[in-house]
Amino acid sequence: MEIRNILKDNPIIAAAQAENLHSAVKSKACAVLLMYGKLIEILDDNFQVNNKEKPIFIHMDLLKGLSSDSESLKFLNKYVKPAGIVSTKSSVIRSAKKTGLITIQRIFLIDTKSFDNAIDSIKDCNPDAIEIMPGIAPAIIPAFKERISQPIIIGGLISEAEQIHNALKAGADGVSLSAAKLWNLDC
Repeated sequence: MEIRNILKDNPIIAAAQAENLHSAVKSKACAVLLMYGKLIEILDDNFQVNNKEKPIFIHMDLLKGLSSDSESLKFLNKYVKPAGIVSTKSSVIRSAKKTGLITIQRIFLIDTKSFDNAIDSIKDCNPDAIEIMPGIAPAIIPAFKERISQPIIIGGLISEAEQIHNALKAGADGVSLSAAKLWNLDC
């Protein structure tokens, strides 16, 4: 499975927590980004049922009960079998790629220096996709598209359909959002 194929049918990624994971899986979103998960929740049978219905990406930086080292990623890949992981940490992205998980590197942009550092990190880690935050700044997407080849997901602070449409018009390949009211939006 490749991230480009996942995003092809619908560019919306539902950013969900354990409480609304099932709703996110049942939505029109192409995938789910599990935020603030706990190890006990992802080992539960309910998680596995949801995991078989739709690709689920686990945010490793926010997962409680498991560190982000290479052994933890091997454990996740063997016993939980998510589609992939999301992380801001280059070391986690590199380790996850070695285990065969799809990787999404989350980038926070605050100024030109953070943009330059992000480009360097992306080239060094070679994630399968990147997620640019905050998502309400789609004007930066063309600058990334000029320098990297990975799919671009934009996320953070998105609460209106117009923001999704603006991001896609600017060249985003996907949009991640926690606003459940937008998970079933037709793009």
